[in-house]
Amino acid sequence: MAAESRAHLYKDIPTNWDQLKNNIWLSDAGALPVIFVLTFACGLSATFIGYNCVANPDVRITTSKRQQLIRT
Repeated sequence: MAAESRAHLYKDIPTNWDQLKNNIWLSDAGALPVIFVLTFACGLSATFIGYNCVANPDVRITTSKRQQLIRT
């Protein structure tokens, strides 16, 4: 019964807009909060990583400052 009700949905990787609209994840209303929470969590973690790469003195991106004992 469940396989017949989802027979019209596109189950492969969508290649155009019509296939994307009929995708299983986007057509299920219960999946939308999961998608929103995951998007928010990924955005928040990317912001935190970017902030620490720029502002944290313990993170040294340039190779010349990695060998220094005293942080400047």
